[in-house]
This record gives sequence, C-alpha cells and structure tokens, in this order.
Amino acid sequence: MSDNPPLLTDVHFEQTADRLKIVLPVKRNIPLTILYTVLVFIWLAMMVGGIIYTVQIAFSGERYAFVFTIMLVVLLFVFYRFGRYLLRQWAHYIASREIVFINKEMLILRRPVSIFGNTDAYDMEHVTPFYMSEKPASPAFDYGYRHFYFGEGLSSPSANELVRYLNRLFFPNHEPDPDDEDE
Repeated sequence: MSDNPPLLTDVHFEQTADRLKIVLPVKRNIPLTILYTVLVFIWLAMMVGGIIYTVQIAFSGERYAFVFTIMLVVLLFVFYRFGRYLLRQWAHYIASREIVFINKEMLILRRPVSIFGNTDAYDMEHVTPFYMSEKPASPAFDYGYRHFYFGEGLSSPSANELVRYLNRLFFPNHEPDPDDEDE
C-alpha cells in the first residue's frame, strides 16, 4: 500500500503495511434513532416483565405451571432473538462514526457504539470494485447479490474521491465508468 490517501474533510486515514483504516462521519437519522431508542426501552421492559411473570408462574404451585412455564420460556427465547436484531439496528443508528478496515484479504465495516456495535467482515475475493450509488448517495460495493453502503455522511465530491482512491488501491485493473468521470 503505497498510494497516499486523499485529503478529505472529516475523513481520517491510518495506513500500515498490511491494512488501511478509514474513519468516516455518520449522517444521523434522528427520527429513526428516536424510534429505535423507544423500541429498545419497550423491549427491555417487556423482557424483564416476562421473566418476572415466568418465575411467578413456575413457583405458583398450580397444576398447569410446568407446561405454561415451558411455553413462556420458548416465547421469551423468541422475544430475546428479536431483541438482538433490534439492538443491532439501534446500534447502527446511534453510532457516531463508521470505521472501514481494508486489506488484500478482508474488508471490515464497523459502526462502534462503546464496546458494542456492528462489525461485518467481507472476503475481498468476492467484493466488487467500489462505486457511487444513487440512492442513498454514498460509496458502495457489492458482495454477492447484496449491495452495501458506507460513508453516507460524506459530501458528494469527498465520496467520489474516496471511491477513486479505494479502486486505485485495491482494484488497480478496474476501468472506471465514463459516466463517473464527468461528475
């Protein structure tokens, strides 16, 4: 990795011999952040209430207590799994920055929230060259049949420059589209 990173506002590059770290700003979506925060509090209250109710039923001494407790435990497990998904979405919207780690083998997207947060890793063998998506207007790449977007908080010129830099560094044989050159 010898190419010097571009000077972009609000973007921090750290380059070592084996990887590139890019810290990007995140564009906050306040309505969704508030919605997911409220949903997390509701889920947490319902989970605690469900555990308390399950314990009360289990030790009630009624003849149906065992079967009903098993049904509640299964329901709580399903509700717990839903909560894990909900917490992942909440962490996505509450994050203040996005970190991209790239080397020749892996591309890692991380949205840190304290010690928690979302981390997704992709094998570079299956990552397509980077491009600018139209909606949302951000850098993107394809992994298999799925599209992944990052850096939505960047301005359009900064995002275009980042895409050109990443393609120059990790996909040197990629021919850019003529439409992208005009922008």
